[in-house]
Amino acid sequence: MRESARRVLLDLLAGLIAIFAVVGISIRSQFVGSDLRVLFAVTAAAFFLAGVARGRAGALNLWLKGLLVSCPGLLGTAALIMNDGLHRFPIPAAVSITAILFTVSGTQTRRWWSGTRGKSLLLSLVSVGVIALVAFVLVPRLVVFSSVHQADRPSPSFTLAALDGGTVRSSELRGHVVVLAFWATWCLPCRWELPEIETVYRRFQNDPRVVILAVDADWQGETVGKAKEFLSRKKLQLPAAFDNNGAARALGVDSLPTVILIDQEGHVRMTHYGYDASEHMGSVISQQIEQLLGGASGETRSTP
Repeated sequence: MRESARRVLLDLLAGLIAIFAVVGISIRSQFVGSDLRVLFAVTAAAFFLAGVARGRAGALNLWLKGLLVSCPGLLGTAALIMNDGLHRFPIPAAVSITAILFTVSGTQTRRWWSGTRGKSLLLSLVSVGVIALVAFVLVPRLVVFSSVHQADRPSPSFTLAALDGGTVRSSELRGHVVVLAFWATWCLPCRWELPEIETVYRRFQNDPRVVILAVDADWQGETVGKAKEFLSRKKLQLPAAFDNNGAARALGVDSLPTVILIDQEGHVRMTHYGYDASEHMGSVISQQIEQLLGGASGETRSTP
């Protein structure tokens, strides 16, 4: 009994080391944090190695062993949910599934190594190929599916303080396609996202039918001065505003960054949650704007 308990603890420890490695790499490398393709690849590699490390220990069924070793990976899933809320739940769910599958793959690789090394090496190569397929083909599609929420609901009335002076009222925006990118100076994903929002702005800046605003959400001590200083330091030229009257709350924004797309009739047509480099968010938003300008309302109801 003591030996069985020791093995279980070592299995859990292997998974704990794997998730600490993933989180540690993510913290030290902003690139990992800003691009889920890398996060999925790192997760797959870490838990594959954890499976290899514990593959021979004990007589547990292959899948039970995989579930046991990968169990600490749920800590990473919880961290992703705490960061993004439930808006993008398919992403942490997919990360958990990736950890389990690659732990099982690593476990089987170790168990085959003693007798049939050819099969073990083949499984290792297949695992590498699957990691590449998941990271560079499936993850970008998963991010778009999880981040883009289509809608067709009336927008509430709101006002914003333009950073260059004056007030922006929702009633004055009727007849325009409006993009509101909510952000804050302390929000790291917002810093990655704003240059893409500026790219969208430059694409449509000469089209009077389109209004694009970077809106500081006025959360956690934000001020107009902080917003102006940040945009100036980053040399961002897109129009900006400050939410000092609860526009974010009225529009249902509860996490940052969040982008709201409003059509010419004043209806919220799309909400985009979070940021990830793999989806090329600027292209996604530009496509949505063009569809609304072209009157392709039916097409905007389906996730790209």
